[in-house]
Amino acid sequence: MPVNEQLIRESVDRYERERDRFVKLSGRIADICRTEVDEHAIRAQVTSRTKTVKSFEGKVRRRVDSKKYEDVDDVFRDIGDFSGVRIALYQPEDEWRTVTVLEDRFRGPVDGKVEVDEKDKFDIEEKKFYKATHCQVHLPEEDCVEDYENLLGAECEIQVCTMMAHLWNEIEHEIAYKPESGGPSEVELGLLESLGFLTRSGDALIARLLEANVVRMTNQSGDFMDMHDFVARLRGFYSQISFAQNAGRAFEAARALRLNSIEDIERNLGRNALEYEIARDKILAFNQYLRRLDRVELQLNPKSADLLVIGMLEKYVDKIIEHHSGGPDKGRPPLILRAAKAYKEFSESSGGPKER
Repeated sequence: MPVNEQLIRESVDRYERERDRFVKLSGRIADICRTEVDEHAIRAQVTSRTKTVKSFEGKVRRRVDSKKYEDVDDVFRDIGDFSGVRIALYQPEDEWRTVTVLEDRFRGPVDGKVEVDEKDKFDIEEKKFYKATHCQVHLPEEDCVEDYENLLGAECEIQVCTMMAHLWNEIEHEIAYKPESGGPSEVELGLLESLGFLTRSGDALIARLLEANVVRMTNQSGDFMDMHDFVARLRGFYSQISFAQNAGRAFEAARALRLNSIEDIERNLGRNALEYEIARDKILAFNQYLRRLDRVELQLNPKSADLLVIGMLEKYVDKIIEHHSGGPDKGRPPLILRAAKAYKEFSESSGGPKER
């Protein structure tokens, strides 16, 4: 058997043995991404994929001669993209906000930093419209426990793009990128170019549509319809910050406390709960207490929806603890429960306001 053919066979055999690990990795990272985009009120669809054995073999065959692999480890280091997750956003304005969330949540291959590669290949003469940001991530060590212990150090690529960009990227990849297809004709290139312009203008139209939707929701009254309605109506009270950040836990806490409208919040928490500077100063005082105890992981973010959370903690800390206690023992308790317990200690130690 030729040397290259033997190397291909050994590489494929190894990938067949290890593929379940990469399936588990992509599924786990996709689940985390869904939680994170929800938490930050980012409109998106999250999907995952794991390279098939057939696709892996095809990629090795295309590269084996030019790459001059020494052994199977060389093959695996070079191919790399076994696990993939895509976050398809509704609007381009959320792209870098999403990347920032990923940088905070995951680790990366170099010094623990997520590797970010912004790919914007807009070129009319070359008929290029590809646009996406690629993030190379690892699960943090604290996530690699129990069933996920064998995922420590395994790498996954997260692609962040708009739904419109994803449409063009996928069609262009299928028609123009794969060399075995023989390359696109002039007609195909012309149609890809037309589709590229449509997807770019589509991004702009969707952004305007969502802006109009926010304006309409901002002027509504009554109960919040969903988290996006919650964010739209409250962001005006905190115009100095991005209220969408950490909005998930704020919305869930509000629902659990039956604070289902602006009127409910003002009536039960008091108008001061919606004053930016007052809420910010309360968070800063709580965070200072946490730093003294070396519990910085529980700090609230004064540039986020935590500005409303601090008001709920001040008024209803016991109810929040009761609501989140008694859940499954497996895994770490939710952050809001741990923060609520710390806030209760802070309130008692400082003689602060007690639940009424």
